[in-house]
Amino acid sequence: MKRLLKRISVLLLCVSLTQLAFSQTKVITGTIIDDKGSPVAGATVSVKGGKGGTTTDASGNYSLSVPTTARTILVSSVGYNPQEVSIVDRTTVSIALVTASQSLNDVVVIGYGTARRQDVTGSVTSIKAKDFNKGAITSPDQLLQSKVAGLEITNNTAQPGAVTTVIIRGNNSIRASDGPLYVIDGVALDGRTARPSLNLGANGLPFGQTPEANPLLYINPNDIATMDVLKDASATAIYGSRGANGIIMITTKRSQSEGTKLEFGTSFGVNAGYMKNYDVLTTSQFIQESNANNLKQDSGFSTNSMKAVTQSTLSQNYSLALSGGSENGRYRASFLGSAYNGFLKKTSLDRYLGNFGGQYKFLDKRLAIDFDVIVGHTTENIALLTNTAGAGGNMMAWALNWNPTVALTEPDGTWNNNTNNTFGVPNPLAVSDAYTDIADVNVVQANISAGLLLAKGLEYKFLYAINNGVGTRNTSMDGWVNGIQGISGTGFGAVSSAHLTSQQFTNTLTYKTDLSKDLHFEVIGGYEYWKTAYGNQTVSGKGFNTNLTQQSRTNVLYSSFLVNAATTFPIVQYEDPTAEIQSIFGRANFNLANKYYLTATVRDDGSSKFGSNNKYGVFPSFGAKWVLNNEDFLKNNSFLSILDLRGSWGITGNQEFPAGASQAQITSSAYDNAGQTNVSNPDLKWEKTTMWDIGIDFGFANGRINGTVDYYNKNTTDILFQSTAIQPAPASIFFINLPANIINQGVEFSINATVISHKEFTWNLGFNIAYNTNILKNFNQALIRTGQVDGNGVSGGFAEAIANNQTVDVYYLKPFQGFDKSGNQIVDSANKGPQFAGNPNPHEIYGFSNTFTYKKWTLTLNAGGSLGFMIYNNTLNTITNIGQFSKGQNVSASQFGTGESIGDGAQVSTRYLENGNYLKLRNATLTYAFGNLGQYVKNFQAFVGGSNLFVITKFQGFDPEVNIDKSINAYPSRSMEYLPYPTPRIITFGFSFGL
Repeated sequence: MKRLLKRISVLLLCVSLTQLAFSQTKVITGTIIDDKGSPVAGATVSVKGGKGGTTTDASGNYSLSVPTTARTILVSSVGYNPQEVSIVDRTTVSIALVTASQSLNDVVVIGYGTARRQDVTGSVTSIKAKDFNKGAITSPDQLLQSKVAGLEITNNTAQPGAVTTVIIRGNNSIRASDGPLYVIDGVALDGRTARPSLNLGANGLPFGQTPEANPLLYINPNDIATMDVLKDASATAIYGSRGANGIIMITTKRSQSEGTKLEFGTSFGVNAGYMKNYDVLTTSQFIQESNANNLKQDSGFSTNSMKAVTQSTLSQNYSLALSGGSENGRYRASFLGSAYNGFLKKTSLDRYLGNFGGQYKFLDKRLAIDFDVIVGHTTENIALLTNTAGAGGNMMAWALNWNPTVALTEPDGTWNNNTNNTFGVPNPLAVSDAYTDIADVNVVQANISAGLLLAKGLEYKFLYAINNGVGTRNTSMDGWVNGIQGISGTGFGAVSSAHLTSQQFTNTLTYKTDLSKDLHFEVIGGYEYWKTAYGNQTVSGKGFNTNLTQQSRTNVLYSSFLVNAATTFPIVQYEDPTAEIQSIFGRANFNLANKYYLTATVRDDGSSKFGSNNKYGVFPSFGAKWVLNNEDFLKNNSFLSILDLRGSWGITGNQEFPAGASQAQITSSAYDNAGQTNVSNPDLKWEKTTMWDIGIDFGFANGRINGTVDYYNKNTTDILFQSTAIQPAPASIFFINLPANIINQGVEFSINATVISHKEFTWNLGFNIAYNTNILKNFNQALIRTGQVDGNGVSGGFAEAIANNQTVDVYYLKPFQGFDKSGNQIVDSANKGPQFAGNPNPHEIYGFSNTFTYKKWTLTLNAGGSLGFMIYNNTLNTITNIGQFSKGQNVSASQFGTGESIGDGAQVSTRYLENGNYLKLRNATLTYAFGNLGQYVKNFQAFVGGSNLFVITKFQGFDPEVNIDKSINAYPSRSMEYLPYPTPRIITFGFSFGL
């Protein structure tokens, strides 16, 4: 009996302990939905201040075991505002999340800080990750194409990794850069890249300057949380002499939940042909026209050279992100590995990017330490496509001109390398095989900041950042390819290197307080020092004794042993003078009763780029906003949810001109041969843009419809100009500021609407359009020619000009007036010379997006385009004109039936100006959300999509979205088309999930 009682006692004790243990926890269940009533899959639910958590399933349901002492849970999901919810005396908690874009409390990055959207007085557009463009994305700027009113992003070429043209609210300059300033996590970028530049038009080579690379390649698009576009002076003046062209703020992702979270995604892509083909003659058409003109040009084969030079090799993309932490410290690490194969053979972009960042709090959360380290490596295989190829052409010229009745290969499998049989055109596939151009760039960008709360509302913050990039480039062209002047029989090799280093030191002091119950005040002051240095050098040679026949080829490239070259050319080397900027700045914000807002900003910039007599410039701005819907007479209005009236005025600057422009510069082209190339100007200063903006923000139907309208006027003065020094002078180049004006004015409109909101089906629509006019006034200099035209028979030809009372880069051409009786072009019959002929700058840019959701299916469509501009078709003018047909070369199908003689020569005229209007379906993506799979796999999604699916345009070239650099003496050009890298359709598919 004693043993039995003892065992019963032990059993009762165990039961009591078990009940006690269970009494320490409870289970919270519920459903997470969005503001339309649809379930939110993959939302994170965790205990505030605790560890671990869970995620919702495909139906939005969750179950979370929490300590009985827990009082609050945290709920978060990408694209929604996070929420804290009390669980005191509750075991069932269902929550409706609010879409982030619909919240006036949404955080906007405005430069040296953040603000609630409702507190911003300037013109700022914020795009979040869920709204980015999808598909084949190689650089962050492509995420914004057609998404922001007034933001024009043009793919200069479809070469993977190539630079884009980015302009906000029109051209501000005729000589300095028009590109915006990029700021990533508070760090201002240089805007250049460490990939070496290369001119293949020197030392007797026929090809010309190669395109530049995109400076944003080392930023992982999957790491970006938001991109904020700052457009007016109230938003940009805090960046002073670098704010005139607008600012694009890039904010990377941070860990949003406690515990550990793993995210994985992969995608694959294939090129699916030309988005828009260039219509040259087919084999049958070529034979028909040859016979009609009594030409013996039929070699008996049928070859599609345009298809032969392309590839559909699978591209791969893998991304991984690990995040976690606690309330006092969080981290996020990510990796991207991608192999993007270009449309043309032997072209590609490989990227390996790593990012590690953390945010940690100390001293009872009074001290915050943030850091980010980005490490990137890119490898580009670059095509032989250059901006200024001459009469000899380049690989795309030879593909277009290839006689379609001639075979590309010999019966023994070697390339057809006989130019007599190919009618003087080098074999484009042989050239692709023989040419190698590989650029490797390594980039490290690191920053660390410390924020210390000195007193209530008073915070000091210090930031240090360094951005260091080094690049090498190895270029080789075998000598066995026939038909290329300066290379056939001799070969060419080059080794190039470049370096780019920028540093930034920023100190800010921020104070926030309530001056009264309704008057809120915030002021920030700061000091910043920024400097950058860049250099590039190239060693090249030709005259090698290897790889001179197909049969004796080796795998050793000429760039691997330049010492073998019979002729080694002088080193091309330059080091930009180090550019330094030191600044003090301040901004004050007043908020009265959430109705009346005032922002005042000033920055004083000192720059080494300026002349010694103009070292410092002051850039002020003012912005105001009236929130009408918070007034008593509208506060209870059930129809109107947002109605703001904004106004701003300010002065910003542009100092994106060559480093050392104000200084005397010496250039040495050979041993014991040096001379001054630039005359100093102690009075040189920044370009100054005065802007005012009036805007209205509106919202209806409880936030289902939101939009913005802005009218702006920008007046740029002190125009940077490269003048000719009056002789006698030590050099001919002399940079000055002209008392001219570049005036941009326009209207922007954007709207987002939830057209249909049903539990099982929703339709969200977004649309934006911007209209801009641009004119150069009070320009009392002689007309400047730019827009160089290259190719057969047009030496010294120009298509554009910079002239008074005209838009910047206006077309300036002799008029085409048809054909005479002999079939020859009639150009400028009255001998009046060139005339102003049209605008290369789009008057309107627009974009729209549609998102359809049905149960677990989501279809996203993004499209956009430009209107009101012309494109100069340099390719048609000099490469595929009818005159090439008499040489046995293929030409554009549009050249026949016009009455033109095949013996007519090439002339530069308005004949080759074409309507550039277009509408492009940029991407379409269909996604299926499987939800959670099993116990561990969360939010599994699969998708299939397409990029560049079609374009509607009258332009005859590959793509009306083109801007080949045809500048002269660094005076830019616009909307010039010449042998571009063609744009492919791309089909992508992939999946993503979390653990």
